[in-house]
Parts: sequence; structure tokens; C-alpha cells
Amino acid sequence: MVPTAAGVLFGMGYLCLFMALLNYLVDAYEVFAASAMAAASLSRSSFGAVLPFATRPMYRALGVAWATSLLGFLAVALCVVPFAFLKWGGRMRERSKFCQYLRMKKKEEEEALRKERVGEKEAEVRVKPDEVKGKEDV
Repeated sequence: MVPTAAGVLFGMGYLCLFMALLNYLVDAYEVFAASAMAAASLSRSSFGAVLPFATRPMYRALGVAWATSLLGFLAVALCVVPFAFLKWGGRMRERSKFCQYLRMKKKEEEEALRKERVGEKEAEVRVKPDEVKGKEDV
């Protein structure tokens, strides 16, 4: 029962971490979010496919206790990553040329949308010389 309960807790933690990663990718890469999520999924799947090939030599060389401890220490070290993104994520995005490009494109799209809306409002306001706005023929 206890190993199963530990697996449930591990699965919940992994799911929460993965959902936070996906949310971060969507917020950071906006229009390219699908590509960013595909890259994250590919890297995660690649590590998941390669790690089993490394386990047998690792357990032979280090023994059960140290090999398992090594994986645990690696997991604990990676717990810092989400907090690092919280603290330095904004600075990393400011320095990223790609994120600067995204910010510029977003401003251009917002400006084009604003101009389009202003153009629609001006078209509504214009009245033909033989037309009286707001009055109907009775």
C-alpha cells in the first residue's frame, strides 16, 4: 500500500510541475506556444527513452543505494528550476532576442488592430449628404 501511495504523490507532483511548465511556455512564447510545447515534449520523451538504457550500467557501477540516491539528488537539484524561472525569468526574457521579437510583433499586431477599429468607427460616423443618421422615413 505504501509504495502505491508514494507513486500517487509522485504522479501528482509531476503533473503539477508539468502543467506549470506548459503554462510558462504558453505565456512566454504566445503565438509560438505550440512549437515550444512540442519541443518540451520531445526533450522529455527523449530523456524518458534514453534513461532506461543508462540505468543498468549506472546501477552496476554505483550499486543500488548510490545509483538511486544519485537520481534522487538530481531530482532535488532540479526542484530549484521553477523558482529560478520565477526570480530570473523576466530578465532572461528581456535578454532573449526571440522574446524581444515576439514583443515587437505583439505591439505591431495591437497597433494594426487599433487602427482597424478606429477605421471601423470612422466609417460608422460618416454620413452621406442625402442621408440623415438616426432618422427613418415614415
